[in-house]
Amino acid sequence: MGSAVPLHFDVNTDLMHLLIAVALGGAIGLEREFSNKSAGLRTNIFICVGSCLFMIISRAFTGLPSADPTRVAAQIVSGIGFLGAGAILRDGEHVVGLTTAATIWTVAAIGMAVGGGSVFLAGATTAIVLFVQLAFTPIDALIDQWQERHTFRIVSKLDEDSVRAIDAIFRDARVAVLRRKLMKRSSVYYSEWLTSGGRKGQEEVMRKLMESPDVMEVTY
Repeated sequence: MGSAVPLHFDVNTDLMHLLIAVALGGAIGLEREFSNKSAGLRTNIFICVGSCLFMIISRAFTGLPSADPTRVAAQIVSGIGFLGAGAILRDGEHVVGLTTAATIWTVAAIGMAVGGGSVFLAGATTAIVLFVQLAFTPIDALIDQWQERHTFRIVSKLDEDSVRAIDAIFRDARVAVLRRKLMKRSSVYYSEWLTSGGRKGQEEVMRKLMESPDVMEVTY
């Protein structure tokens, strides 16, 4: 049996890289924390530091016989995918957590860059991420005002005229009906309307539905 080959580390450099990973992961984590996201300060620090440490260990395997340092990096990418998938949830017609999952994925890449010695690249990527998160959030909110998707669940009279009247409400408010499902229940119609349109139009639809004599119940 062959003897184990010891791994060699540059303690000072490696410690500096771990501290840089703490700072970069913490910067992104703070922004996520102030935005009330599920993956906040500690989560992003741990992801960045963990990825950095894995890369430091991976570098230590370089040059050893029968050792492939790239396998460690590849497993980081696979593992972080499972962590990011846990942040994605479905809320009715909406999928939430995609930005959080993408941030987790990027923070892991930043930690890998620091552990690999590309500190400037990691710092530049952190600055880009923070710029996108801070500068583009108001733009996202503005887009949401122009185009939103909602599902209206309506209980109405068992009358075809009532369904036509409801359809006219959406049409007059310039809210597009993407999908409609109509069911008979006892002596009423139960319908679901998946819509797309501006926030003001959606609110106008809700107001008119609540005022309509054909509508008995509506949830939004």
